Amino acid sequence: MNKIVGCGLASGLIAGLATFAYTRWQIAPLVDQAVGFEEARSHAEQTLTGEHAHEHEVFTRVVQENVGAGTGIVAYGLIVGALFAVAFWMLTTFLARHRIAADPRWVSMTLAAAGFVAVTLVPFMVFPANPPGVGHEDSAGARTAGYLAALVASVLLAAVATVVAARLIPRIGRWSSVMLAGWGYVLAVCLITAALPRFDEVPTPLVDTSGAVVFPGFPAALLADFRADSLTAAALMWVVLGTAFSMLLHRTSDRKVAYADR
Repeated sequence: MNKIVGCGLASGLIAGLATFAYTRWQIAPLVDQAVGFEEARSHAEQTLTGEHAHEHEVFTRVVQENVGAGTGIVAYGLIVGALFAVAFWMLTTFLARHRIAADPRWVSMTLAAAGFVAVTLVPFMVFPANPPGVGHEDSAGARTAGYLAALVASVLLAAVATVVAARLIPRIGRWSSVMLAGWGYVLAVCLITAALPRFDEVPTPLVDTSGAVVFPGFPAALLADFRADSLTAAALMWVVLGTAFSMLLHRTSDRKVAYADR
């Protein structure tokens, strides 16, 4: 178990560094554009209403996008790596108990793909990432609660689907059981996420009392690019995590799942 957790932490560190590099290169410029829009819109609103507020950043953008983002992403990678290792150990133990032979590298990559879908993709489809300037402070609590509900439901349903698939393999075969459990997961996720609230908080054009537009709405292309790159960064983390974990584990263990870790 210690060996598996060590591989998970090392893989999480590698995945976190790779994700930070992509974020710094691809997403940071989009955040700068979004911050510029937010500041310009705030200035336009103050001019329109006659109110003036002065806010000063505690940390500069350079510190935020380098030290802050780097520390946060790498720390997240380490946490995900540790949890990934625990999930891998639980899954391989479960497979061993059901006499299902599997190459640990295959298990690692499959678990990474399932993690991306259950932990990242499903909550993202309901509550996509927003850049600065999008979203209201008043609804932050409700959005966070909805996101966590989607995340927990997705992970629990994925675990149930895994158990169902394993129990059905002796009866209907591996392929049929995986397909049946997979479609059951998709249907259950759709039903649950359909009941969650939706938030449309993209800033619209700012108009004066005469109806004239004094400031444009949030650029659609910027929002689309930010969300696409955010999802890509998350996918990169899972791909690197699964690949690094399988390679590190392969170097320290046999090709087949070891039963001694049970």
